[in-house]
Amino acid sequence: MKKDTLDAHVHLGPSDEWLPYVEPSIETKSVINSMERHDIKKAIVFPNPCVGDKYPEMNDHIAEAVDEYPEKLIGFGRVDPRRGEEALKEVERCVKLGLRGIKLHPFVETFRPDHPNFEILFDTIYEKDLLLLPHTGDGFSSPGLWKKVLEERKDMCIILAHLNEGCISVAEGYENVFVDTSGTRVYLLEYAVEKIPNKIVFGSDYPYLNYEVQKTVIEAADISEEQKRKVFVDNLKSVLER
Repeated sequence: MKKDTLDAHVHLGPSDEWLPYVEPSIETKSVINSMERHDIKKAIVFPNPCVGDKYPEMNDHIAEAVDEYPEKLIGFGRVDPRRGEEALKEVERCVKLGLRGIKLHPFVETFRPDHPNFEILFDTIYEKDLLLLPHTGDGFSSPGLWKKVLEERKDMCIILAHLNEGCISVAEGYENVFVDTSGTRVYLLEYAVEKIPNKIVFGSDYPYLNYEVQKTVIEAADISEEQKRKVFVDNLKSVLER
């Protein structure tokens, strides 16, 4: 295992009850302890899913965690895009809190990224030079829906979560689109390395997913040690230093 792994995808803090089979609420110290056990040098952390009007409180929680562990945590805020002006103001406040990016979940927050109502939100995120980390999957979370956002903001920096074929296709077409490995399969990782070797970053999706399993996917792949180093460390380091 790489001793200086960087993790692009960690949930932190309390969560609303939204899944019957998992309680993802987790305290800062528990995250830090898990990172240390699994040789995670630094991680991007953001709020768990909550009702939209709770996100300001949760964003404060993230900022406080980063202040306590600045050498270990990189803070991203979270907003509910459907809240219009409130969401815009919260993005502005996230900047003042010193957070580096915004986490969005089109499925949980029930919005389509390509809907014109959200243009101003994406303009604000782009103008503030914030990183963007959206969940990807099916339906509203389809990676292809981000193409419209990117066509108008071609150098916007996005880390698409949960490496899949759609993510690879989008990342091939845009210079500053990256993909995190959380929840992916070995064969998809190997395919991605052929297509976008410098755009794959390690993501655990902790505590929803297991650190041992997520790191083992990388170690088990038939890719070079140099490429594993890129996934575990170098690619995300280049994003954070941009």
